[in-house]
Amino acid sequence: MNFCLFLDDAARLSIREELIWLEEKLGDESADFWIEALEKCLDALTSHPERNGFAPENGKIFRGVEIRQKRFRPWKGKPGWRVLYLVDEIEAIVTILQIRHERQPWVEG
Repeated sequence: MNFCLFLDDAARLSIREELIWLEEKLGDESADFWIEALEKCLDALTSHPERNGFAPENGKIFRGVEIRQKRFRPWKGKPGWRVLYLVDEIEAIVTILQIRHERQPWVEG
């Protein structure tokens, strides 16, 4: 079964902020590389999103909702990012909640 992907407003904002930071600090080429890696990561979530484990935030910010995470590292040997998401198996929708750098603290409720 293929799942539809939905980006929450907070996810869109976190992507936009990350791209701005990357463009300013590392240049357009790095930002382009990062967004391509993120798109591949998100695309992988459209099939078998349940394969990824639960996020540390699971059970802490939304009661009764399972929050999963998928990690992606566009640059080998460097810290990566965590994609926080929800899976609605009945509607076949994966909702992306946020994209967070691994060095950012966990989301608190």
